[in-house]
Amino acid sequence: MLPMKIFIAISAFLLTFLSGSGQQAELHINNNSDRTMDIKILRVLSGSSSVLFGKMHIAPQSKSVKYFSTTGNYYLKVKASRLNRPDVYSKGDPFRVYVGSDGYDVLTITYSIEESTLNPMDGETISKAEFEQDN
Repeated sequence: MLPMKIFIAISAFLLTFLSGSGQQAELHINNNSDRTMDIKILRVLSGSSSVLFGKMHIAPQSKSVKYFSTTGNYYLKVKASRLNRPDVYSKGDPFRVYVGSDGYDVLTITYSIEESTLNPMDGETISKAEFEQDN
């Protein structure tokens, strides 16, 4: 038989584990592009102040998950890179992540970038007069 102190400690651990106090919200990021994504997750503190919460590096056509243990407001800064192409940068709108005794958020963001080697401005140069013609 287990000594009473060990039994109480194990019971307290199981009760804490089963009550969900260790819940974490999830942010799933799907990279549906042919670019590598370097993502900074920033937590909004107050006003315009923010602090770096974490970073993610996601290969092309891949997925990743980031976990959050506390409720807060966040936003993403993204750098999308591809060999022989200029980097693309973006800053997302703030979003709220909730973690509570009654549940937690599971969020998904999908990035898709369609690229083309065609430039619609390439081609033959024409005059204004030729442009004005409808044939």
